[in-house]
Parts: sequence; structure tokens; C-alpha cells
Amino acid sequence: MAINKRILDELEKNLTIGKLIDIVADLYPDVEAAIFDDLRKTWTEFHGDIMKLAIGLHKLGFKKGDKAGVWAKNIYEWMVAWFALPKIGVTLIPMDSWYQPFEAEYILKHSEAVGLICTSDYIPMIESFREKLPNLKHIVLMDSPEEIKTSMDGVVRMKDVMDVELSQENIQKVQKIQDYIQKDEVTFILYTSGTTGKPKGAQLTHYNILRNTVDTANVMRCGPEDKYLIPVPFSHCFGNTLGITTATLTGSSMIPLLDQTPSVAMRKVMDEHVTVAHGTPTHFIRYIRYLQEHPEIDVSHLRTGIIAGAPCPPDTMRGIMDVMHMQDIVIGYGLTEASPIITLTQPDDPFEYRVNSVGKAIPDIDVRIVDSDNNEVPVGEAGELVVKGYNVMKGYYKSEFQPIDEKGYLHTGDLATVDENGYYKIVGRKKDMIIYGGFNVYPKAVEDFLIQHEDILEVAVVGVPDEEYGELVTAIIRKPKESTLTEQDVVDYCYGTINSPSVPRYVRFDIKLPLSGRGKVQKYKLRNQLKKMKEEGNLGPKLVPTKVKEKHKQKNS
Repeated sequence: MAINKRILDELEKNLTIGKLIDIVADLYPDVEAAIFDDLRKTWTEFHGDIMKLAIGLHKLGFKKGDKAGVWAKNIYEWMVAWFALPKIGVTLIPMDSWYQPFEAEYILKHSEAVGLICTSDYIPMIESFREKLPNLKHIVLMDSPEEIKTSMDGVVRMKDVMDVELSQENIQKVQKIQDYIQKDEVTFILYTSGTTGKPKGAQLTHYNILRNTVDTANVMRCGPEDKYLIPVPFSHCFGNTLGITTATLTGSSMIPLLDQTPSVAMRKVMDEHVTVAHGTPTHFIRYIRYLQEHPEIDVSHLRTGIIAGAPCPPDTMRGIMDVMHMQDIVIGYGLTEASPIITLTQPDDPFEYRVNSVGKAIPDIDVRIVDSDNNEVPVGEAGELVVKGYNVMKGYYKSEFQPIDEKGYLHTGDLATVDENGYYKIVGRKKDMIIYGGFNVYPKAVEDFLIQHEDILEVAVVGVPDEEYGELVTAIIRKPKESTLTEQDVVDYCYGTINSPSVPRYVRFDIKLPLSGRGKVQKYKLRNQLKKMKEEGNLGPKLVPTKVKEKHKQKNS
């Protein structure tokens, strides 16, 4: 189903996130907007709650240009805040639910947040750093506990903030503020996971987000009859932009998940006749496994959704289409700094492209593959993917480092190829590339191959220094406890199937992978750890494929 013309017309004029919810509530008043376990809200009811929070926050002292953190799991109040803050011109700072005190303190301090909208379980953490944040004046508790158990100043319950009249006077005050907000103004700052140091705040505008979701929604072809399952965190672009905002564009119902277990998710799909499901490959692998073990669970209403966040193995894609009935599933590639989508597969693409690529560039952006001198490389050759267009962020907030060059291209740091038909494939990270005797080795390609082994649950590939070859491929692997897989087995599995420079020369099963707060492997830390182990003689012997050993024996006999 196409996006309503009224929304598209306003998009090119001055559509903001606050205006979007006004239009959608008018278009689909009686359609359910949000479905939780014991809570169901129509678009009219959802819009009313948003207006009450916007009015209440304005009365509390929030004003245009302020910044406010939102710190909670996927609850209804998060969705209300997503639309209420932009209505009064307050920049929203999404915060991951698993943040530790030092992470939350850094982001609130760096962003100069004057407010924090959160659940009461974070109060002990906030108390540990509140005195270091002189700008933080207001703390609004989403779960509205009967008793506020803290001596901190400025702590209020959300239900008290929302205890306002939807009078014409109050509505007009919010409307007046909203009318002054321009689509190219920053509406939220999302701090990246910090795999290479402290998190950086990507500034995204109303137009960044709304135009990107329009292009995404056009591919998914959803409408008010659809229901979205959203297991991905609202604190990520995948959750707030591709989840909440994309569903809102088409008046679709949203079903966020707090409980991530496959049984809960799939029973929700069955009971609610869910048609759209987003997730990472990990989500879908677990869903497929559960459904194969429980054939009584009927998920035949599922049709489409987005896979993103990691490469999707071919067998998983087949399972999504066959076991989960999601014939129109699409794979997306992007990053926070690009609002987030850069490329998408299409439901009618040939199967090999839907599995082995991340699709084509979305409309009206310029995507190129360049070498280290910013010259475009030939078709099929690997280089860094750069992008220019409406989806590129306004830059990192208060940061000397900016990944946007003088021509306006955002340097993603991802290595990719593009074929003669315009389909892109991500082959690795620029900073992770290993140079073995003058050959470029892409860790992601090695990881994608290794993860297909039935006894490999998780793998990270990095290079360690070597006097002879420059760098040697090293694989850190997690395997099942009962597995008999050996280091030599891993090397022999690779040899003869992938190119020789890519075959691991070191394999370890006993090293815990260093992860960022968002679960991404911090490869710079892993490289440093392995380099130190090698210098100290603790990394182990270099591994040689069994077939190579046998050839040497025959040659010397």
C-alpha cells in the first residue's frame, strides 16, 4: 500500500516528527497504534497521550533547543516521548537500557541534557552521578511509582506531568512551538556504540529520518492493516526510525517486545496476526529454530520485515521465507550516521541478490566505492563505501572528528563492492583489513565462511603482526561445550575452500571477545590483546593446514 499523499506532500514542504503524528491520527483515528500485553491504544488515544506529555513538559520548563535523554526499555511511554519531545522542539537523546553509570553520565554531560525521561529502576545509578551534571534539572519517571524513593531534586512522575487538560489554549501553545520548527533542524542525537573509543553523537534532522523512513516504507508496502513486531531496542535507529517511525508513516500497529524469548515473540505473532517483523539474523535464527520445534504455532500472517545489523546466512534467509512465510523480507544496510538506511534489497529481487547482497542504493542519494585517494574503483573491486545525500547526518555533536569530507561524502568505514547491476556487498571494515604478504584479507569474509560451520557459534577475525608476512589471520571462536572441534580442524576446514592468505594461522577457543555496550566486538582491543600475547609467547604455535604438511613430507621423503 502506498503512503498517503497528504504525508508525502507535507514531506517536501516542512514535515516534522511532531506534525507526522498529527496527520496520522487524523487519517487513521480508530486503527490501533500500540499493542502491549494489557494496553491497547488507537491512533487517536496515542495522539492524545503525546499531546498531554508535550503540554506537561512545556509547563514543567522544557523549551525549544533543550536536550533530554530517554532511558528505558521498549515500553509504551518511550513511544510517547519519541513524538512528544519533537513537538516542543526538544532534542531527544536515546540511551541504551544496559548503560552503566559511567556511560550514562558521559552522554548526559556531553549532550548538555536538561532533562531525563526514564524508569525508576535507574534512580540508584542516577544518584551516583547527579551532582556532576549541573544542567540536569528534570527527571521524569515513566513508570510513575506510587512513592518516589529518592532525595534528588526535580524528580516527577510522568502521569503527573501528563495530568493536564487538552484545552484549546494548551494545544495552541504546543502548536505554535511546533509551527516554528523546521524540517532541517536536529531532532535527536544518537550516540554510537564506541567500538573505537568514546561514543560520538550523530545529529539527525526531521527530514533525515522522515525521508529515510518513506523510502524504506515504499519498499515494504505496508498499510494500516499491518502489525509490526518490534524486538529491536527503541534506543537504536533500527527501533525508533525503522520501527516506530516507519510503522507510523503507514498507520500500522506497533507491538514492541520486552521479553525477547522466541516463545513469547512467536506466540505474539500468532495471537495478534502480525504481518511485519524486524530483527537481526540472531532474532530470526532463534525464531526459526523455535517454530521448527513447535509446528502448532501459526505465523502464516507474516509477510515482510527488515533484517539488519549483521550478515544474514543463506540458510537463515531460506528459513525466514519458508518457515516464517516472510516472502517479502528485505535486507537493509546502513548506519546511524546515514539515518540509517543506505541500501535495501527488494522483495522481487532474484533470490541470489536477496541473500548475497545488501541491495541497491535507495533513491536520490549518491553511493560510491572509493580507494584510499577517494578515486572510484572499478566494478567488482573492493573499496570504502561513501555516501552523499539527504540521509547524511549533520555531523557529530561537539566532536573534532567528522567523517564527512569536503565534498559532502560520509565515509562509512565499510569496505564494499558493487556489481554491474548496482547491487552492493559489504566485505568488511576498512580499519579491520588484514594485509598478508601484500594481499588484502577481509576479516568479514573469513567470519562469514567460518560461521557456516555447525560447531562455530561466534567468531571474530583479526590480524596479528608477523615479521615475515606483515600480518597473520587469527580467529577467535566460541563453540558448543560438547564440541570436539580443534584448532587444526578449523584451519583444515578453510584450506582449499577460501584463498590461502585468508586461512587462519592462529585459532583460539579460550579468549572472551571484548564487546561494546551494544554488543559489537571491539576489534581494536582484541588486536591489542593478541599482539601482547604474541609478544609474550602466549598466542600459541602457527598452524599449518594438514594437506600442506603432507605435501612437505612427500617432498622431503
